[in-house]
Amino acid sequence: MQNQRITICACASRLFIQKEKVTEIAAVLKNAGYHVKLEADLCKKVMETSPNLPEIAAGVILACHPRAISSHLDWLKLEAKQIENIRENTTEEVLTLFGLSYPDIKDPYSEANDSAEKEAIRKEIEAFPVENGTDAWYPVLDKKRCIECGKCHDFCLFGVYTVENKQVRVINPQNCKNNCPACARMCPSKAIIFPKYEKSPINGGTAQEETFNPEEMNKMYRDRLQMRLQQRKASVPLTKASSPPTESSVPLTKASTPPTKTSISLLKKNNE
Repeated sequence: MQNQRITICACASRLFIQKEKVTEIAAVLKNAGYHVKLEADLCKKVMETSPNLPEIAAGVILACHPRAISSHLDWLKLEAKQIENIRENTTEEVLTLFGLSYPDIKDPYSEANDSAEKEAIRKEIEAFPVENGTDAWYPVLDKKRCIECGKCHDFCLFGVYTVENKQVRVINPQNCKNNCPACARMCPSKAIIFPKYEKSPINGGTAQEETFNPEEMNKMYRDRLQMRLQQRKASVPLTKASSPPTESSVPLTKASTPPTKTSISLLKKNNE
């Protein structure tokens, strides 16, 4: 089905998706007759609820880990038709999925056409905005794993999460502090994904590249609950650009909701 749409996320502000790999794959697919569309940052499109996301979901998506992308779309009640991992798979592995190989050049004319196509794609990628430290960074919930415990809501200082009808949701993704995956480390079911994080499973991958000491995580959680209670009393607003809070500096974002009753009870119990 060479008339189907293939969306490739170049993740322009990060380096884990190699831009030359994107160029090579896109060039071969285009020369094979596929309708290829490059996106600078799929995470940003989801955060901004771009109107063409249903069209993207209906085609093939070449991006990072499939669990991250499917959870992204699930947040908007969309289901992807097909997601392939361009972050980890080689150029050859991706092209094989479409019955192609690289280089797929048959004659000098095709080779010249391939070279021109690559140059056009490189220029398109180079024109994408690079937003170092300000690109879309926020948690994505894998609802197949989430147990709705609310620890992420209690831990977050920036009002990213909300709990409604005993369901945890990401409500203010733009409030998340760039490159901070701390709430994902607190999650007992590893349901929180930061697609742009370096290591798995936080980035949505299947490998166990990081492990965290449960006792240390529980202590960090209790300390954060204490901080949240102090913030609640102080009622000082926190901005995304602020430095990490300390016990003597405990601001609270206006968008934040107070800790849940369960977390407050836990904190009181731990302090007894």
